[in-house]
Amino acid sequence: MAEYPSLSIDRFDRDNLLAKAFFLSHCHKDHMKGLKAPALQRRLECSLKLRLYCSPVTKEILLTSSKYKFWENYIAAIEVETPTQISLVDEAAGKKEDILVTLLPAGHCPGSVMFLFEGMGGTVLYTGDFRLASGEAARLEWLHSGGRVKDISTVYLDTTFCDPRFYQIPSREECLNGIMQLVGSWVTLSPYHVVWLNCKAAYGYEYLFTNLSEEFSIQVHLNKLDMFKNMPEILHHVTTDRMTQIHACRHPKEDYFVRANRLPCGNIAADGTPLRIISIKPSTMWFAERIKRANVIVRTSESCYRACFSFHSSFTEIKDFLSYIQPVTVHANVLPMGKTYEEVKEILKSFCRKDCGDEAVYKPLGKLKRWRQSFSNEGDGDIDGLFDDYHVMPVKRALCVPPPSPPTDRREPDDEVLVNSEPPACFIPEFHDCEESNEEDEEEEIDGADAEETSAPRASGGAGQRAGGTASEETIAPSWHSFFQRERDEDWEREMAPHSPKLFSDSEDGDSTHDPSQSSSQSTHISERASQGSGLETE
Repeated sequence: MAEYPSLSIDRFDRDNLLAKAFFLSHCHKDHMKGLKAPALQRRLECSLKLRLYCSPVTKEILLTSSKYKFWENYIAAIEVETPTQISLVDEAAGKKEDILVTLLPAGHCPGSVMFLFEGMGGTVLYTGDFRLASGEAARLEWLHSGGRVKDISTVYLDTTFCDPRFYQIPSREECLNGIMQLVGSWVTLSPYHVVWLNCKAAYGYEYLFTNLSEEFSIQVHLNKLDMFKNMPEILHHVTTDRMTQIHACRHPKEDYFVRANRLPCGNIAADGTPLRIISIKPSTMWFAERIKRANVIVRTSESCYRACFSFHSSFTEIKDFLSYIQPVTVHANVLPMGKTYEEVKEILKSFCRKDCGDEAVYKPLGKLKRWRQSFSNEGDGDIDGLFDDYHVMPVKRALCVPPPSPPTDRREPDDEVLVNSEPPACFIPEFHDCEESNEEDEEEEIDGADAEETSAPRASGGAGQRAGGTASEETIAPSWHSFFQRERDEDWEREMAPHSPKLFSDSEDGDSTHDPSQSSSQSTHISERASQGSGLETE
């Protein structure tokens, strides 16, 4: 981050080891590179001031893995939507810089947050991975000050779907409604009819688990519950007892590529009766590979379904978010499939403040008489086309008038003022390239960390300062409701209702077979790779 170079966010290796403070937006592996490396452990042991700042939920999830236990005394959990002052201390020089940090809900998964930094480097927003529906930015209190949006200079943005191909993605509520109808029509047939949610990660789908459990009064079977032990709102809806009708258990990695309707925990009931199983795989990129428009739920075979469920904002939602906060500069954190950095930068440029009419754009009147080739040729194209031909008027100056003198026959020419003008040089700004990977086959669950990195002994330390208090290390059981809100604004729902896509189809042609009464509308032109990798969550 160019504005605050002494901070490291979602990357903990190489030059980031020299950071004065670390920040973790959420517990997905593509945002945790180097977090358990021995080099970082040694750095912590040699420092008295280094801290990792995150949300209370992220802290709880991180510390459930033994590979990250050494962080226990170095994590400062900051409550969401609570401005907190932290000090960046240069322990060698003894210098200190104070910045104000506010965590905002990102809507990506439980514990995921955006970081709003305010200090000498200006107001900067880092989104991490996020999904905010259109209009939700207006409801984030700490993006505002004095009744207006804060003057945000730079946004480091989740650009996973910043591509017109992903123009509109069904909301989580639309996907949930489709899954509920499918699950309800199946599990009510008999106790031996079960549903398997074929989720590619062990963490991130809690929104589905809790709502399905509440709707049908059936707990969802998972392999383990360690990460939810301090989250009663989730723990109440999940179980390790396989005698239930809704499953989200997962195959071992070596057995992942098996028939899609094979339940990981077994296909036979306790009394020996074979189970009737359907599988539902939530995904996004698979839908974009469809040439024809698809519905929210697509039947891919006799017992297999796909559900369009996204953890990232669509192109429309990104546009709405940036158009509302109107930053001066936007940097891409990731690249959409098939896009280059220059292409994404060009898309984002149209959402920046200078293109929103807030800044006066100076247009030269024409080509200057005298100029030099001092323009940069890298990426700026042909500069000559920016100017029209015109003649520069000479600059007039007030001249000192000498006292009258006797007329003589010799006349001197009038003084002339010559102006040598040169065009301003054009500079190419340096863009910070945030190395964040959202490839499906790079992300795995918390307990699937690389074997070559080992843990270190625990160490002790303090916590960061808070505005009006201290960022406490011991927090109460965190609430996850601030990250996912099922309730919707009624006016917004009525406005968006005509655009809700049809829920079910049996094939790519989008013909409805489950509920003909469902209204059809524009379906998603989103696309995504149909990866079957285990334990990877990138959406």
